[in-house]
Amino acid sequence: MKIRLISGSCYVAILVAFYLMKIFIHDLCFDALLYFCSLVGAFEMLRATKEKTTKPQRVVCFAFATLCIPACALCQQFFGNGMQIVALCLFFAVLATLALLVADHENTSLESIGVSLLSLVYPTLFLSVLVIANHANAPQGLENFAFNSDLLVLFIFVISPFADSFAYLFGRFLRKYFPRPFAPTISPNKTAVGAIGGLVGGLIGATVLYFSYNAVVGSFENMALWLPVYLLVGLLSAGATELGDLFESAIKRKVEIKDMGKIMPGHGGVLDRIDGTMFATILVYATYIVVQWIA
Repeated sequence: MKIRLISGSCYVAILVAFYLMKIFIHDLCFDALLYFCSLVGAFEMLRATKEKTTKPQRVVCFAFATLCIPACALCQQFFGNGMQIVALCLFFAVLATLALLVADHENTSLESIGVSLLSLVYPTLFLSVLVIANHANAPQGLENFAFNSDLLVLFIFVISPFADSFAYLFGRFLRKYFPRPFAPTISPNKTAVGAIGGLVGGLIGATVLYFSYNAVVGSFENMALWLPVYLLVGLLSAGATELGDLFESAIKRKVEIKDMGKIMPGHGGVLDRIDGTMFATILVYATYIVVQWIA
């Protein structure tokens, strides 16, 4: 438990340091952290599924992880077309993966193609959405509310930990009273009451974020409108965090491993730490797009 606490504290310290560099130096500083996560995460994913893919397929997947994030970050920063670059990189990576069925037919199976395509999406494609969110500007008319990339990153990296922590607390202290399992075939130790705790944690995290963030850089104007928006994002992001956690547990169960890596003692690998965060990213950025449309 002590090692897990120390490792988790180091992770939080690194996040805070890179977030402060994003605020006071440049958005690209936080992209550098995401790039590191993409490379290590892709390595962990490809190592975990090594028996189900071929070497050429793994080369394609890692090349995608190596090129996609920096191309996305630079194009989004200077030209505002990061999403198009990601789509283009993904197109060529998928094309190369499918072409291996012809070029390396004897060693390539339909299962290996499916696993390779999954490895393109998870984690690199998910992290590319986070890169784009890291460069989001406040929609026109909402500048006073600081509804920008700073807030989106906080949504992702505040709500997910709150959801994880409250899921753990509810599961640990209430399990003996409410032992009903949540996903017994994927993660037998998870309980329904723990899942409820995760949603409660998401709401609490969103509330804390609303009052703390707006006290510093935002505005409490139209609280009756914005507080429910924060709470909705918190609830949906918490649900997405739990889905991401179960998704990775399902992958690990399929490949019969306990952890995706060992870079974070007590937690596992990078993917073990950011699995729910990546899924929460999709919900947070989708909310940003909806708000942008409405505004």
